[in-house]
Amino acid sequence: KLMQYVEAIKQVSVEATPHVLCTYIYELASLFMSFYEACPILKDGIDETTKNSRLMLAQLTAKTLQSGLDLLGIETMEKM
Repeated sequence: KLMQYVEAIKQVSVEATPHVLCTYIYELASLFMSFYEACPILKDGIDETTKNSRLMLAQLTAKTLQSGLDLLGIETMEKM
């Protein structure tokens, strides 16, 4: 889903359809939530390689969500 971000941005810019970006952001957030529930990141017993991989995925997802929300003019929080 992360790899579809550029495609969504192109569609929004060509067709002037910001709802496409809204839908993309919602779907990305939903998919990440499912991943986060199924694959703990900071739980004890997770090997370092797996933990680092999951942290990188979380960081990339956060940056993508923030970028998309910024394009829509929506402020994001630094921390929840």
